[in-house]
Amino acid sequence: MGAELEEAPANEEQLWEKVLHYVLQSEGSGALNQWNGRGPPRPSLRVQDWFLSLRGSPHWDWFLGLLQSLISLSERQSHRPLWTFLSQNWRTVSAVFEAALQALLSGTYGQASAGLQGFICALKGRSDCAFSVSWLQQLLRFLETRSWKPVVSLHPAGEGAEHSRSSSVFGRLRPFSLPPEAMSQLKMSGNASQAGAMSGDDGPDSMQSLLLHALSRSGGGERGGHLAQKNVALVQGLDGLRRGFLHRVGSSVYGNLRKKVSRVTMALLDDVSSLVDVPQPNARGRCSVGDLRQLILWGIRHNVTWNTQVLGSQGFPSSLPFLTCPSTEADELRLLPTPDKSSPKESPSLRKISKIKTLHDLPTKPHPPQLNQPQAGRMRASADRQTEIEYLTSVEILEAACNESIPGLTGVSNFTVFLYCKLFEGENGSVDPAEAQMGLDLHATCSDAAWYLSAAEEDFLWIHVCSEFFAHEFNNTVCANSSFWLQRAQQGAVAKDYHFLNLTSINDLCVQLTGEAIENPVLDDNCAVQLGQGLLSADAFRHCFLPNTSMLVSAVCGGQSPDSLHTSTEGSWASLYCSKIHNSSRVDAVDETCQYRAWAVHHFTNFTLLELCEQTHGLREYICHNATLFNRLARAMPQLADICADLQAELEGRKCLLQRFFDMLPAPYEFDTSQLCVDPAPMLVEVLHKLSVCEVEGGEREGFLVALGYVLRVLDLMVGLSSGLDEGEREARQGLGQAILLSSLLDNTSWATLQPEASTSVLHTVGVFLRREQNATLKEDLLSCFSPVLWDLIQLDDNSSALRFLLQEYLQMPRDSIRTLVMSAEKDAVKRFLSHMHQSWDKLQVETDQASQKELQAMETMTAAFIHKFPRVTPELFVDLSQFIPYMSVSDIMSFPASLIVNDSVLTAIRDHSSEMKSLQKKAFVKRLLQSSVVGDVPTWPPYFLSSILPLLPYLPVSHFQQLTSQQLTPLVELLGNGSLDGVRGRHVLRTLYSRQQNLTRENILRLGVLACYLDPVELGSFLQDSAVSSALWQQLAQCMSKGLISTSGRLSSWLIPVVETLNVSSMTPHELSTLSGLFPQLRASFLLSFPSQLLMEILSQPGSQRHPPAQAFQMLSKISKDTSLTVETLCRLKTLLSGLSSAVLKDLHWSEISEAEHCQCWKMLLTELQPAHRAMIYNAMQETLHIYLQNITQRAHCLLPFIPLRKLTEILDGKTILRNVSLYRDIRWSTQQAQVLFKKIHQLKNLTSKMASDLGQISSGMSCDFLRLFSNDTNFAELLQFVSEQPGGTRPALRKCIIEELRQQPEMNLSALSPGFAATLPVTMIEELSNASFRAILDHIQTHFADFLRMPHYKQTNLAERALTELGSFRAEWEIDGTTLDVLGPLLPFLDRDSLALVDRGALALRLEEMRTFCLPKEALRDISALFTQKDLLGEPSQWQVGDVEHLGRLVFSLSTKQINSIPLSVLNRDTVEQVLLGQSRWEDSVVGGVCVTQCTDLQRQRRMTQSLVRGIVKARSRRAKVPVPSCADVRGTFPSAWTSTQLSRMSQEDLNECVEVFAQDASMSSEQRRALWLKLRKTFGRVRELRADQVLALGPVVTEMGERDLQDASLTDPGVLAHLGTLTHWSPKKTRAVVLGVMRKRKLKVEQLTAVDLATFGNLVCGFYPSEIKRMSPYNLSVAVLFLRETSLPCTEQQMEELTSRLSRPEAFGPVSAWGPAVFTEIGTLAAGLEDMVLSALVQEQVEGITPVAIALMSPKKMAVVFSAVQMSWLSAEQAWAVTDEQWAQLDAQQKHAVGLARYEGDVLLELRGRNSAPSADSLATYSLALCLLLMQLI
Repeated sequence: MGAELEEAPANEEQLWEKVLHYVLQSEGSGALNQWNGRGPPRPSLRVQDWFLSLRGSPHWDWFLGLLQSLISLSERQSHRPLWTFLSQNWRTVSAVFEAALQALLSGTYGQASAGLQGFICALKGRSDCAFSVSWLQQLLRFLETRSWKPVVSLHPAGEGAEHSRSSSVFGRLRPFSLPPEAMSQLKMSGNASQAGAMSGDDGPDSMQSLLLHALSRSGGGERGGHLAQKNVALVQGLDGLRRGFLHRVGSSVYGNLRKKVSRVTMALLDDVSSLVDVPQPNARGRCSVGDLRQLILWGIRHNVTWNTQVLGSQGFPSSLPFLTCPSTEADELRLLPTPDKSSPKESPSLRKISKIKTLHDLPTKPHPPQLNQPQAGRMRASADRQTEIEYLTSVEILEAACNESIPGLTGVSNFTVFLYCKLFEGENGSVDPAEAQMGLDLHATCSDAAWYLSAAEEDFLWIHVCSEFFAHEFNNTVCANSSFWLQRAQQGAVAKDYHFLNLTSINDLCVQLTGEAIENPVLDDNCAVQLGQGLLSADAFRHCFLPNTSMLVSAVCGGQSPDSLHTSTEGSWASLYCSKIHNSSRVDAVDETCQYRAWAVHHFTNFTLLELCEQTHGLREYICHNATLFNRLARAMPQLADICADLQAELEGRKCLLQRFFDMLPAPYEFDTSQLCVDPAPMLVEVLHKLSVCEVEGGEREGFLVALGYVLRVLDLMVGLSSGLDEGEREARQGLGQAILLSSLLDNTSWATLQPEASTSVLHTVGVFLRREQNATLKEDLLSCFSPVLWDLIQLDDNSSALRFLLQEYLQMPRDSIRTLVMSAEKDAVKRFLSHMHQSWDKLQVETDQASQKELQAMETMTAAFIHKFPRVTPELFVDLSQFIPYMSVSDIMSFPASLIVNDSVLTAIRDHSSEMKSLQKKAFVKRLLQSSVVGDVPTWPPYFLSSILPLLPYLPVSHFQQLTSQQLTPLVELLGNGSLDGVRGRHVLRTLYSRQQNLTRENILRLGVLACYLDPVELGSFLQDSAVSSALWQQLAQCMSKGLISTSGRLSSWLIPVVETLNVSSMTPHELSTLSGLFPQLRASFLLSFPSQLLMEILSQPGSQRHPPAQAFQMLSKISKDTSLTVETLCRLKTLLSGLSSAVLKDLHWSEISEAEHCQCWKMLLTELQPAHRAMIYNAMQETLHIYLQNITQRAHCLLPFIPLRKLTEILDGKTILRNVSLYRDIRWSTQQAQVLFKKIHQLKNLTSKMASDLGQISSGMSCDFLRLFSNDTNFAELLQFVSEQPGGTRPALRKCIIEELRQQPEMNLSALSPGFAATLPVTMIEELSNASFRAILDHIQTHFADFLRMPHYKQTNLAERALTELGSFRAEWEIDGTTLDVLGPLLPFLDRDSLALVDRGALALRLEEMRTFCLPKEALRDISALFTQKDLLGEPSQWQVGDVEHLGRLVFSLSTKQINSIPLSVLNRDTVEQVLLGQSRWEDSVVGGVCVTQCTDLQRQRRMTQSLVRGIVKARSRRAKVPVPSCADVRGTFPSAWTSTQLSRMSQEDLNECVEVFAQDASMSSEQRRALWLKLRKTFGRVRELRADQVLALGPVVTEMGERDLQDASLTDPGVLAHLGTLTHWSPKKTRAVVLGVMRKRKLKVEQLTAVDLATFGNLVCGFYPSEIKRMSPYNLSVAVLFLRETSLPCTEQQMEELTSRLSRPEAFGPVSAWGPAVFTEIGTLAAGLEDMVLSALVQEQVEGITPVAIALMSPKKMAVVFSAVQMSWLSAEQAWAVTDEQWAQLDAQQKHAVGLARYEGDVLLELRGRNSAPSADSLATYSLALCLLLMQLI
């Protein structure tokens, strides 16, 4: 369409012809037209199709013929446009048209048809035209029998009920409406019909009776009701005829119509899109923000169906929007009232006032009624009307002042009026506009000294304006002009007003002018801008410098009454005006009085009120149509029946014939029959008139589209006339509405504002689209480009549900898209959105507890984007952001201005959201708070400030918290007690407030809250004996234990346990029992067994419960199993009791269907978290109880496949099975050895490509190095490496080594494609080649997988830490590592080298000591770290430390040397302090990072020495004369059992010893002497060994290893659950191991050959109790299955025993000969590989060596390793295997072997290997160094 418009001539008349042709062109017409010889524009519509489908009846034939004739005429005269033809022949056409109308008005059919036919024939230019009006003849003949005279009536404007309200100059042509004289006949006929109906026959038996019955009905609601009840078959038949006709006509016609409308829409879419640009995301995803029009256009393009009715694109417009019509003189004269003879002057501007005066003429022209409008619409209309009236009132008064109709305005200077009149007259043409602007030349005025002298008092407003906006002129004329001040003084002297001269404000203005700019007290921003630019209009001047309307009216009319004013100044303009204002107020009062909808019932019986309001629109209808109200009023007002009858007759009289005809039909029609009376004649006359005098707005292209939209509206109106009649009409109108909506998008002003219902509709439509759309990219485009539009609509509509849905959609977007969306939006839009979201947050009902991890990450991303949008966050903006505080990152919090955090509103917001914040966020806020200079020193903080930061106080750095004084802490005691202060801070509060001299009272204890938990246990013990506080105190202590604030196994438990065990369990509430759950593992089993089993299960199933000791767990699990039907699911919930598994429990266990997906998580937990022996028991019970054959596991329980022994896996899975079910197996987390076996099976069956290998998923992690090298030269090799590196669980060492070798051979390969986890393990030289982005990804990976970092060699750890330091660019000008860098480095800090550690800022480190307690301190850095701690500007010398210093350092004390720990005063290392340090170390070791650090980075022997030094003041005598202390159970709990000597343990009381049995069982570091001393004491309590129960054996723990050989044989140790624990003990002597095995085999009457796999697994270390000859008789198959559970055990067997075990594994029933083993078998047998014979090890090939685990290498004897492995074999070792070589093994190696191991350790880097060997335990020969140098030289060459 756009191309056609550009080629068309710019002729407005042809433009209209194009519009008509565009819509009405006949299909199939191939004739060329006037548009450059081209074919007709697209698409084409046929008029006959339109109107036949619209009406479905022949009564529009005459109109069709008329239109078709006009079109044909236009087509034949292409060189003469239609409107030109009509204008040239208007006299003839009008004469014919007038004759036809006169014929119609005559009332005879012959004249009507002849006139109509003659008119059409004249237009066609022929005399033989045929026009059928047979339907009109039949209808008129029937009406003539009823005495109906005219058939068409042209009613004048004032006729009928709407006489007073109609203003159309053309009248209203209403087809087939009844004339007035016919109404009386209608009433008579109706009455007669009613009488006849009453007398007898109700059913119509003729057409006449049918019409009479229909015309005599009382209301439209009764249409056909009575007849339908009597003639159901007739109703159904009529309705069937209607449906059949509409189906045949409507479905085909409307289907055709929809297709054509669709083509129109598509053509419009392209053209409108070229004019209304729709934003599109660029390559980076950023999108320029679109407006509402562009959103509508985007939606239509993507098949979004808008509600066009609500958006206002349907319905006929009141005027032609595309025309600019000049105001004619006739129009002005018509509206101009008679000039008032009292007006002394009349300027040309009076025309403007006269036009609007009619609005004030309220007594003769009341306001349009608003009672039928919605409430919101009435309010808006009333407000708009009031605003318009006020505006016109002020304009009228001001013009009167300009015309001198009034002498002046009170309170307004004459100079101000003069300026306004100049502007007003210039705008209205009375003077030249240029002259008017000159009249407002303030530059000249402000430079006139004489004006200042004359206007100093009256016009001081303008003097201020001069000083503000024309400062240069004001300064030169006034301030710097001495002559001005001299004249001013003379003027004051003449006036003798010296006081005024001294206080003049002009003086002040000059002073202000020389100082800082002051805020303008006179003008708002818009006025100031317009005044500065000299662009003031009269309206702007009135707004800025004149009083409001009420003040102007008051100035004219004053406070006098209208009567008094009239009498005193009769005939004046002011008198007439004020009288009119008074009348206007009276009309307003009447309108307010006549709000009948608010009336009570008695108001309707007030005749005076009814007489006043009788003209109120809708009052009669309200009374007559409300049945309840009518019945109540009819008794008091009998005349009301006549009033309502007249109303009904009036309503009936408004109906035309067609409406009456359809109303009389008995079938129910669901459409408004009043639409049949709509007459297009006045509309067409107005259009024709405007087309003759108006011009098209805008360019030709835009004008064409807007005009086309107007034509589409006309067609839509005609379609709407038959609403409900025809089938398919709704779909057609819907498509037509979209086309109309498209054409309306060119009018930008109409889309500037939306009604609330329209904004609701847009939001609803967008919500439906987002909910149904499956294309995520399309949804992202919508949200990215149009979110600000949706935000504004939500804010306009205050739609919380839409906001909640939009927020949910945001949370589903990718994080980058969320960030881009926010950054693309304008700042003001984001601010408005945040403000609205803050106000609506409670309505959104955001529940973070139920949010997924993805949604939480999306919220964090959105929060960060909002913060980054604004470079500087203000307090107001922070408050709007406060709902996002729980999602703020630490880095974003630290980026806030320090001054922001101290703002009161910000602190309030933080306090309100503190419960949702994480500890890291609170710590970050505190750090930023402390960086503010406003805060000052801690001791100076006032109480109100401490209260405002109360939620942050527990996270104040310890060094600052310890500065709080007693005066500051006293008011906060109870508040802090209700919080969650940790032990370090809590003990500082107690030390500060309660000295040792001040005894605590009962009241103090109860007020302390959580602080009571940090009192000395001895002091607490005394209070626990006090019945007055005991109950509240033990509950508080138990609550602290359940929260982890204090230890459940410390000294305090010795006093708390006796109190708890005296409680009556049956009387305790569930809450009280839940608070005790943390203490349960320390209670005696006898107390716990008194609980009902169901209650035990409920308590122990709670999340966060602590694990119970094996003995206690054994008894409780046995009780639950006996008392209840224990299922596997329940067992999974009882995780705290899993250490007490026994054969009896497993036997009685009820197994559910294993194939259910929800049970897989339970099975995985059981087979992952349990000890290997218990895993074997569960695995065995699963097979025996459920009878699931291994062949079925692959289909029914594939989640268990990773836990199946390799030997059985090879039996049930082959290559074909895997390939057949690859979609099932590809995502299983296979073990390393399983993946290798499965991949090999597949590869043997089928030649795999790299693409096929990727399709195998996690099975591909088992690919061999040879397979990988097959594709090293392929183009997609990098993709294959990326896939392998991204496998979950990491890459196995041998494959990683292979990949590194390939990467070295292809240095051009891009390393950034590798996963961050794999890239972190690259050699140092390769890491240095990584880009900064890749290295940042590595740092992110390390932060989230720090345990993997700890498993790296120390040189790699240091290299990564140093590279991170360099990457962060942390070195400032002072060459120190500041606090920001420390925060980013985090746990990498201890791995920096010595030089870097020396640069750490001591003050910043002091603030972060609490975080450092969670760090792993490698043994290589302990000396440097201790040097940092003991610096004077940190903690200083340990000999000067106080209790607070040791508490602050916590477990970091162990970084000190023995000498430094010994220098700490013993008064500082009291029992409480030592217990806290040891507790901190124990909890850290139980964490994931701590556990790995202890095994990988800690010198355990040094750790034991440091621990002994720490407890020396407790376990040793403090002087030579003092006695050696004898420990109590509390002392043992406060330290650890191995801290006490065997002598001290033997002197313990029997009571303390019995109380601490299970405490001793948890310490595996006790020496043989200590264990022996304990057994000798405990044996007296336990009695005869033969009678020991299983739980007693478990309670002894490692002490059982000191039982005699005879006792071990006599004891009952046969239960697999007991054996599983005994098999983990490492202190067995060979003889005692043999004794246990003999006792078990004899009692169970088993032979070695009968041992099952689970038997061998539960024996564990006790397997070494079998002689080699007995091992030879073990089942090879069972051993090969049990080896999965023994592979991690360091068996204390002899070399001969180990060789026998491995020889059994090489049997055919097991894994076959060793020479046939692949690397998977070596990995499967684990530590048992160390027992292979020397000859076998010497013959291993590279692939087999790669499968040996590092632990197996470390277990080989040093001599054996040096003998069996050659240097070549050692060069095959991976880095992990090479670093597993112990110092003893290294010492036995020769030079070549050492060099090979060194190169393997440093991954082939010769320089690093040389540097590492220089620091090795032993020195090497000169030849070795020479060899290394030669190899280095070869690499360089």
